[in-house]
Amino acid sequence: MLSYLTSILRQTNKSFFFRCEQATITKASDTQLLVSANVAGIPCREQLNGSTTISVLIPIPTDKNGFQITTNFLGTNNRFTLSSDSQYIANVNLQYPKCSGMAHRVDSNWLGTFILDDSCVQSECCCLVDKVGISKLNNTQLLVTANVAGATCGVHAPTTVEIPIPIPQDKHGFQLTTFFVGSINRFTLTYDNQYIANANLQAPRCSGMARRS
Repeated sequence: MLSYLTSILRQTNKSFFFRCEQATITKASDTQLLVSANVAGIPCREQLNGSTTISVLIPIPTDKNGFQITTNFLGTNNRFTLSSDSQYIANVNLQYPKCSGMAHRVDSNWLGTFILDDSCVQSECCCLVDKVGISKLNNTQLLVTANVAGATCGVHAPTTVEIPIPIPQDKHGFQLTTFFVGSINRFTLTYDNQYIANANLQAPRCSGMARRS
């Protein structure tokens, strides 16, 4: 499975216009790949009957020794070229050159040190504070190390915690929903690997944000 972050990836089909932030390419069969992406914009919502995602089958590329394909994609002819290091895809729309674009490969990287904001309400929550470190514990788990503070942490609770969490698999490795510090939380890593948003699904005021240091 390949994930690509798109800086500009646009297609025009009559009045059809879409912009996507990430495209994922998977093998659908021995002859086809499946391109999946989120889309945004009023014209594309109308064209897709309100859908915000697309899934488009394309032939497995064979031109340029497998590094290029020219095919119909959402109503227009496009040429996709994979760079020799397999890190970039250039999309040339042969009918609408202004609708061409470029995408680069992305992989999730949760490891490192992140600085926490102060949006978690300590008078109501047990909050991670200051900074959080994330390291690999084993092949299935990460280890979160952080200082904690807040009314619900408990009088005799430690001020530093080490909590194992599963290695994220949702959203192609960019999201995890799990039990964490007494409640269900959804952690989302931005595609540039610089920010983690924590949404506490049981106590929204206990949510927060962290940025890579």
